[in-house]
Amino acid sequence: MKADRSGEQDRAYLRMGGAVRRAPVHVVHDLPHLVVESIFGIDDGLWAELEAGRHAAAAHAATARDPKRKKAGRIVSGAAEGVPASRWLTAGHRRAKVLTNAVANRFGDGLDTPAGVRERVARSGDRSAAERLSGLDDATIAEAIVGVADLLHRWAALPPGEVLRLSWPLPHELQGDHA
Repeated sequence: MKADRSGEQDRAYLRMGGAVRRAPVHVVHDLPHLVVESIFGIDDGLWAELEAGRHAAAAHAATARDPKRKKAGRIVSGAAEGVPASRWLTAGHRRAKVLTNAVANRFGDGLDTPAGVRERVARSGDRSAAERLSGLDDATIAEAIVGVADLLHRWAALPPGEVLRLSWPLPHELQGDHA
């Protein structure tokens, strides 16, 4: 649900079995994860952790973000307070983060193309992310680039107080330019 009052936080809910619970999602960062993890078949990244309830730090991340620390890539929550994300993220979550950041390219680091994504991952030095990417063709990477842009555009266009219903993993028709 998109916040409808100034200072209010966006809210996300996950359906697990018959139950629905609030999920700790920071929309601008975590919706790209949803797309990339769905398209790349990542089953041990952020969204799998949220669904399984396994990642204690992620369970507090959305409501614990401190804008002053945002630039440092840190969150303020319990054990993770002041600790770089690289020290508390699981290996799967770290790999998913490298891949998502390379696809989303929020800082305009090179071209938004499969070659640009491959270059950003190579520069990251993360061997497991590079290995995952090496098994993907350019069309799949391009689908993720389009899917991230599309989902963020859909979120931005959503009126305050409205709901964007998504699931993990995203169904194929919502993964790229099919939405």
